[in-house]
Amino acid sequence: MGLGLAGLMACSSAPAPATEAQEQPTAVEAPAKAEHAAPATAAADAIPASYKDIKYPDYKYVAPYPKDYRVEIAEGVAGYIVEDRSLPLVSFTVYFDNPRVPLSIADEAANEMVSSMFRRGGGTEISAHALDDTLEFISAGLSTSVGVWTSLFSVNSLTKDFPTMLDLAQKVLLSPAFDKDQLEIVKTNFVTAYEQRFDTPAKVLSSLRQKVNYAPNPRLWDANGEEYKKVTADDVRRLAQGAFASDRILFALSGDIDRDSAITVVKDFFAKWRAAKIDPKAKPLFAAPAQVTFLNKPGTYVVDKDITQANISLNQPFVKRPHPDYYPTAVANFILGGGSFSSRLMTRVRSDEGLAYHISSRAGNDYRDTAMISINLQTKVESASLALKLIYEEIEKLAKEGPTEEELAMAKKTLIESLPSEFESPTTTAVVFATNEILGKSFDHYLDYVKEINAVTAEQVKAMIAKYYAKEKMTVSIVAPVAKLDSLKPFTVVPLDSLEFR
Repeated sequence: MGLGLAGLMACSSAPAPATEAQEQPTAVEAPAKAEHAAPATAAADAIPASYKDIKYPDYKYVAPYPKDYRVEIAEGVAGYIVEDRSLPLVSFTVYFDNPRVPLSIADEAANEMVSSMFRRGGGTEISAHALDDTLEFISAGLSTSVGVWTSLFSVNSLTKDFPTMLDLAQKVLLSPAFDKDQLEIVKTNFVTAYEQRFDTPAKVLSSLRQKVNYAPNPRLWDANGEEYKKVTADDVRRLAQGAFASDRILFALSGDIDRDSAITVVKDFFAKWRAAKIDPKAKPLFAAPAQVTFLNKPGTYVVDKDITQANISLNQPFVKRPHPDYYPTAVANFILGGGSFSSRLMTRVRSDEGLAYHISSRAGNDYRDTAMISINLQTKVESASLALKLIYEEIEKLAKEGPTEEELAMAKKTLIESLPSEFESPTTTAVVFATNEILGKSFDHYLDYVKEINAVTAEQVKAMIAKYYAKEKMTVSIVAPVAKLDSLKPFTVVPLDSLEFR
């Protein structure tokens, strides 16, 4: 591996090749020194009298094109390589398309610990403490995550230490040890988190919102403190089977690398990757994830908590992407409450009435499940009823009258001009491309994004607000003192101890 990296670090000053999606700026030669200086008044006349008179060129941005960075390493293994020679750093993240949900709630506690224990537990060839010492000594990072849809590991290091990190990743992930002492630390962390799960109104609201909107699903199971305490290293080892074995692997590699040499190094790495798969003859441990579905029971639901600020969330089902309603709703949502201080809800509820420090809305973006529309705010308990009334009025007004030309133009402009933030660094660019491919987004996704946003009409905004922000379809989740909410009746009081999914 070390020999392979010699090429990886070679030509560190060589510029990355230009592509159509990455247009290089045209060099402008300095003008020859004028024989006679222009009159001072000419320069003064060129300065606008007011900032309002300053003219800016039209904003034009073309997002990086995924195919320009994509490579195929082997059957079922592909990824994105983005070069950046500014610092001697390398980032490498590998995604395993690996949908899995435990078959029983009894396994949920151990399954939740698998992510932490791959990293914390060391390997059969390197102890947990030796791993920590090595990473600290070379100032490198190794992280792991095993989720419902994908498993991943990520390494970050100086360029010179990248071979060491690839070797460590194989030692830890292909031959994990799940150190018992480290497991006790992880268990304590999970138990503490469980005991503190309802310590803040925000945590309570999150659980309430989930409980009143979603139907029971194994993906939503909540383990409890006693179940966390009972987890053994054998339990973790059993639930960790097959976590980093997949027939479909995507990677994101970025930093101080030479593309051609990097391909050789990555090919060598995956040629040696022999993750153990789950024995098909063994007793099944996992099921394919089922989509989360909605209860569709509109109404107001309250958890009684003695606080001065009511924590409120309004929600209703939205769409699963790709869907033709997504882009018009994204624009509509920006105008209603997603556009910060330019939004109608912020203007009416905060600026005009002073009822909330912050209020916002969101149109969920999900390719796995049906997403959710959300409006969230905090307000004094005594003003909760008025705040909700104003929200409904703004929704009804926008659905009836539609946006102004200025609002529609500002929403489109802001959404499109925020696109560069998706690619703020080579690392985020590589990661975005890899995760997009896992989700099934097309290579033209960001080109289509601009076209779709620009095509949204005022009539579409009206239609989407009426369809997805309707008062009669909303579940309203509130955490506040029940005794002070008489003006919101009728509502259903939800006991705190019933919020978990079991």
